[in-house]
Amino acid sequence: MRERLRKCVTLLPKVLSEDSPEAVHDLRVWSRRLQQVIVTLFPEPLPPDARAMVKTLRRTRRSLGEWRDSDVVIAMLKRKLRNVRNPAQKEAWTMVLESARAALERHTSRARRKIANRKMFTLAHRGHQLIRQRAQEAEPRDSDPFATLGASVAAAYQDWRKSLAKAASSVDPADIHAFRIQTKRLRYRIELLRDLGSETATAALGSLKTLQDELGRWHDNLAFTRITAEAIADPDFLVRHPTTAAAMLRGLNRDNARHLERVRKLLASMQAEGDTSALHAAVAELAGAPRESGEPAPGEESSPPPTETASA
Repeated sequence: MRERLRKCVTLLPKVLSEDSPEAVHDLRVWSRRLQQVIVTLFPEPLPPDARAMVKTLRRTRRSLGEWRDSDVVIAMLKRKLRNVRNPAQKEAWTMVLESARAALERHTSRARRKIANRKMFTLAHRGHQLIRQRAQEAEPRDSDPFATLGASVAAAYQDWRKSLAKAASSVDPADIHAFRIQTKRLRYRIELLRDLGSETATAALGSLKTLQDELGRWHDNLAFTRITAEAIADPDFLVRHPTTAAAMLRGLNRDNARHLERVRKLLASMQAEGDTSALHAAVAELAGAPRESGEPAPGEESSPPPTETASA
């Protein structure tokens, strides 16, 4: 927890004073990692101080979301412009790039105003107070941190399995996005076990990273589509370049269909693997569940899923 606190506090001034896409991305990632430590250390219901920290971290990520999307889309537009040869299309994509840059300025200014507040700047102090509070709690001397983290991973895995089933059956963007968030939660909890030296955790993280990368590309393409559509919806542009606008929209539709089909196949494959997947075996081992006995392994339907109210 101290390491993750240090990372967040170090990144905060960079986000507030530098135009660094890497710093914005890293603050969002490390805030998720810190949040998963908090919800693991403090079982439900979260104490007020822990709940307040989670709320601060979640609001910070949301404030940076559109900033991060704009950074990614601008990089995609620059790559696209390098490959465009048609003069009319080059002009159109240049216009979209200028629009994205203007949006980035708005999102940057708004995000900095929201996160430059006392709550975020006192994050380290509040975090160290939580650490002292946790250390002072009466605990059995033979308490096993691997068992505590294993139970937390098992709970996150059960939520992940439910979210996977819903996303695979509906292929609705909202359900896919919710599954993407559950994937991050599960990954960052398993990272805690890896940091304690678990080789099983290291093996489990590989498949989750591949999945997260694919879902990230899908999300980035949606952001690209939204920003491009908003730019070419300008009435003057549509009047002057109706053919170009139509061609661009057809291209966006093809790209969206291609990315969605990749995600659909990936979700269907993971759903079909179910309890036979390497990830399921790794989580069962991490949770210490007996896989040869009559007891269900983590994530099986007969095991009632625990609830978690602190969302990432």
